[in-house]
Order: sequence, then structure tokens, then C-alpha cells
Amino acid sequence: MKKITLLLLSMSLALTSCSSSDDDGGTNNPEFAMTARINNTTFEANNPFGSNTFSETNIWSYYPLEDYVLLQGRAGGPFGNPEINLWLKRSQIAVGTYPIEQETFSTPPSHFIDLIDNSNEVSEHTKNGTIVITEVNTSTKIVKGTFQFNCVDELDNSSAPINFAVTQGTFRYKYAE
Repeated sequence: MKKITLLLLSMSLALTSCSSSDDDGGTNNPEFAMTARINNTTFEANNPFGSNTFSETNIWSYYPLEDYVLLQGRAGGPFGNPEINLWLKRSQIAVGTYPIEQETFSTPPSHFIDLIDNSNEVSEHTKNGTIVITEVNTSTKIVKGTFQFNCVDELDNSSAPINFAVTQGTFRYKYAE
């Protein structure tokens, strides 16, 4: 009986001392993989599968998987709304500041970000912004940073009024290899 009690006690201690972790030991894993303020409203999101640790597979041919990493934050899970998509060019995942300009579709940018909000009749086209990569761990494939950007309803119209101002953005993901 003592052996069974000791075994159960050992197992319960082992289970309570275990912790969930990601590849950096779990010490820097926030509740949300992406946060921001969209027109001064709080946006807190994980990837479409609800995970706050890893990025998604890039399905967009304009930003092919072999060239870009997609960091996707979707509020509310697989069918949630809104969504922020951030593409990082694999060859340029490095600490630095990357300006975002309005997309022209003639040449893919090094990094790009957009907002999708299906609750309105507005088309969200990124007008300008900045992505700042603050940390890259090439061993664990963790990338962290901040962002801000503005969206307009009309593509290729530099004088269009801003419909969405996305500020105070943060991201932390394990990016796909």
C-alpha cells in the first residue's frame, strides 16, 4: 500500500510541476498572439485555430509560401471578424523598421499588412503604415514586433479619407519554416 501511495504522490507532484510551454520556455507567451486598437477599439486575436503560438500556412499566390510568412490574427476563431494579416518576406525577417505603402500589385513588397472587416460595406485597402520587428529568434523561429497602419476604401487613391486607423499593434508568433 505504501508503494502505491508513494507512486501516486510522485505522479501528482510530477504533474503539478509540469508547465505548458512553447519553444522559448513559455516565459514570453502572451494570451494573444496579436493585439491592436482599430479606430480606438481593442483588437485581441490569435490565429484562426485559436492558438497564440504559431503562424499559418500562406495560401495567397501573390505572397507565395516559399517567399513569405503569414502572421494572421483573427478575433473569434475560424469564422471570427475582424482579421489582420501580416506578411513577412522570409529573406528579410530581421530586426528593423519596415515602412508600408499602398499596394500597387506591380511588385510584391518586402513586408505587408492588411485588415479585413466583413461587418461593413467598406473595402479596407492599406494606405500606409509601419511594421517594426523587435526580436527574431532563429533557433525557436519566434518573431515579435509592433505595427500601425491606415486603411482607405479606394485602391490607388492617395487622397481618399482614412476609414480605419490601426494603432498600438503587437505580434508574437512562431513562424512556419
